[in-house]
Amino acid sequence: MNPARPPRSLIALILGGVAVVFVFVVAQLATTDGLAQTIFVTLSAVGGLLVLVGVVLLVRFYQRQGPPED
Repeated sequence: MNPARPPRSLIALILGGVAVVFVFVVAQLATTDGLAQTIFVTLSAVGGLLVLVGVVLLVRFYQRQGPPED
């Protein structure tokens, strides 16, 4: 593994969160039932939290790397 590149699991977390948000936003727009829309909004928020956690971990990863060496 290249030490300058983030781990694949971190990238997968971010992309997975984006996919969850996309799928459940589309599902929310396709439904008219109030309870189903509430469930889809909640699941979309969970996907958003996955993206947020992934971005925070990515920032922490790059902060630990330090400046590039010449």
